[in-house]
Amino acid sequence: MSISIGALILMAVAGTGQDDQIQALQKLVHELREDVSELKNEKNENWLNQQRTEEIRELISDVLADADSRVQLQGSTVLAGYDGGAFLTSVDGNWKLKINGQIQARWLYNKADNQMLQHGFEQRRTKVTFSGTVIDPSWKYKMTTTWGRGGGSNTEDAHIQKTFENGSWFKFGQFKAWFLRENIISSSKQLTVERSMLDNAFTYGWTQGLELGWRNEDVRLIGQYIDGPNQSNTPALQDPVNAWLARAEFRFGNADWKDFNYHTSKNGAADGLLVGIAYQNFDISAQSGTPSIEYGNANAFESNGWTIDASFRGDGWNVFGYYVTTEGKNLARTLEQKSDGWLIQGGFMLNDNLELFGQYQNGNIAGATWTNGSNDMDAIRVGFNYWPVAGSNNVKWTTDIGWAGESLAAGGATTSTSGIASADWEGTGNGWRGDSGTNDGQMLLRTQLQLLF
Repeated sequence: MSISIGALILMAVAGTGQDDQIQALQKLVHELREDVSELKNEKNENWLNQQRTEEIRELISDVLADADSRVQLQGSTVLAGYDGGAFLTSVDGNWKLKINGQIQARWLYNKADNQMLQHGFEQRRTKVTFSGTVIDPSWKYKMTTTWGRGGGSNTEDAHIQKTFENGSWFKFGQFKAWFLRENIISSSKQLTVERSMLDNAFTYGWTQGLELGWRNEDVRLIGQYIDGPNQSNTPALQDPVNAWLARAEFRFGNADWKDFNYHTSKNGAADGLLVGIAYQNFDISAQSGTPSIEYGNANAFESNGWTIDASFRGDGWNVFGYYVTTEGKNLARTLEQKSDGWLIQGGFMLNDNLELFGQYQNGNIAGATWTNGSNDMDAIRVGFNYWPVAGSNNVKWTTDIGWAGESLAAGGATTSTSGIASADWEGTGNGWRGDSGTNDGQMLLRTQLQLLF
C-alpha cells in the first residue's frame, strides 16, 4: 500500500482537515480491495495447481496398475524380431514361434534326340514352415506346408520332438527319413539347382513314424521306425509297411555339425570331415493285388540296402560323395532286383559372392533291358551359385547345365531277371526325361532364383 494505516493515524493526530482524511481513507479502502483481490487470485491458482498435481498422480497410478494387471493376465512379455526367421517368443524363452518361407522360381530347357524340345517356367518349391518350442525349450515342433507345381497344398513336416540333457531326443509324427545324405540336406542348401537322378531313385523322402537319436560333439546316431519310403500323408489303417532304418555319422576337424548342413562352399569356413553310413529295410505285409512301392529302381514288396557318404569342407571349398545300393524283392520274395550308384561333386568360391561347381553321377539296374533307354545311367553337370549379398543364403541364383551320357530308361523294363525292374532316374522334379530308343546325349539346362525368409 502507498498509504498505510499507521500513516493515516498520524495524519489524523496531526490535525489534518476532514476532507483530506476522507480522501485518504477512500484511497486506503481502494488499495486494500486491490490487495485482497490479488491475495484471492494467488490462493486460487495455488489451489488449482495442487489439485492438478493430485489428479495427475492419481491418473499415473491408475495407468500403472492397469498395465501391471494386463502383464499378469498375459503371463509374460512377448518379444518379436528376426533371427534366421521371423519369431515371437516369451521373455523366459519357453514359448516360441518361428516362421520361415522358401520360394524357388525355375526355368528349364531340355533337349533329347527324336523328342520335342521342351522348355518353360515353374514354381519348383513354395513353402511356409512354423517351428518353435512349447512349455520349455526341450519340447519342439515343426510344421511345413508346401504348394505343388500343379497347384494344391501338401504337408511335409508335422512332428513333435522331445530333447534330453544327455544329447538324445525322441521324435513322433511326419519327418524326413535319414537314409540318403543328399536328401537329408535341405533343398535350399543344395550345390546344384536340383538333387541328382540317384536321389530320385533311392531317397526315402518324407515318411511317418518315430525317431530316436543321440549326438555328442563328434558322433550322431539315429534310428527310425517308419511307414516306408515316400509314405507321407498316408492313413494308418492299410496293409502294414514295416520299415526301419539306422544311420551313424562321425565328425572330424574343426567344422561344426551345422557347417555340414550345406552342400555349398563358404569363404572363411572351418576345415572338417563328416562320414556317414546308413541301412534301410522295408517289408509290406500284403496279399496279392496290394500295390508295391517303387523304390531303388524296383516295384518292391521288400527292400534292403545301405549307403556310405563323406563330406569335406574347408575355407572356400567343399567336396561330397556317396555310394548307395539296394535289393528289391517281388511279392513272393523269390526274385530280387539289384540297383546301385555313386556320385561325386565339389565346389569352390571364386570370390565372396560366386561359387563354381561340378558333379558326376553313375547308376546301374542289374540284368534289365528296355525298349527305350538302357540299364545304365551317367551324367555330368557344371554350374555356378551367385549370392547378391555375400555370406547370406536368403537370395541365391543357381544355374547349371548337364549331359546324360547313357540312354535314360523310364518305367518298367521289357525283360529283367526279377520281373520287377522299374527305372526311376528321371522325373518332373529334376527335369530329365526318358530317352527314345537307344538315343543318348540328353542335355538339360536349369536356372533358378531362390528366396528364403
